[in-house]
Amino acid sequence: MKKIIILSSDTLHHRYFINALIKNGIDITACILETVPVEPAPFFDKEEEDFERKNFFKDVPRELKIKVFQARNINDDAARGFMSEINPDLGIVFGTGKILPGVLFLFKDGLINVHRGIAQKYRGLDSCLWALYQNDCGNIGVTIHKVDSKLDTGDIVYQKTLDAKLLKDMEIYQIRYYTTKIAVELVLKALDDYRKGGIKSTPQQAKGTYYSFMPLELKKISAVNFERYKKSRHE
Repeated sequence: MKKIIILSSDTLHHRYFINALIKNGIDITACILETVPVEPAPFFDKEEEDFERKNFFKDVPRELKIKVFQARNINDDAARGFMSEINPDLGIVFGTGKILPGVLFLFKDGLINVHRGIAQKYRGLDSCLWALYQNDCGNIGVTIHKVDSKLDTGDIVYQKTLDAKLLKDMEIYQIRYYTTKIAVELVLKALDDYRKGGIKSTPQQAKGTYYSFMPLELKKISAVNFERYKKSRHE
């Protein structure tokens, strides 16, 4: 049986993602969670957390009932030692820092990454918000790609944008919920391919701009842009 490890951090949407895979029959050997918190500019954090807490765990548990290893950094000696002991086949990355070669080489079949964004346009962090800032709602979505030595540049496995009909009735604090749902859907497809013989992928045809965390003032502009978009969809 193939040994699959998830590399992530401890948030509501990551817990949902992990437990949704397990509920759908995926045998996860272990999970490594980075413990160093990130500090993005707060804006709609409370609304986002309240919505996710209410909706994510209707059909999956919140508690993680698999082997969990906590590490300050996914690339540190302790994390690499834990992974080496498992001798994993495939890794699934969702919400960690950059994966360095010392970790990448531990996985016989490589790693795939969940990028909540359209990688050919927006790489890095807060990709969906950067799309809103650019008035580019058509490029809010999820990319599953292979992990390489750079950030969000690996070959694309699956990709999907949020449905325009869904977007027009959505609040900005709900975007992470729906893109996480898409992430589960696409990773399940990738793992089904993996079980049947291998994960297929295609090179990215364009290299998206790399963005870091969005400052608070730009988040406010993104929110205004989103409201304008929704209004235009109702006209």
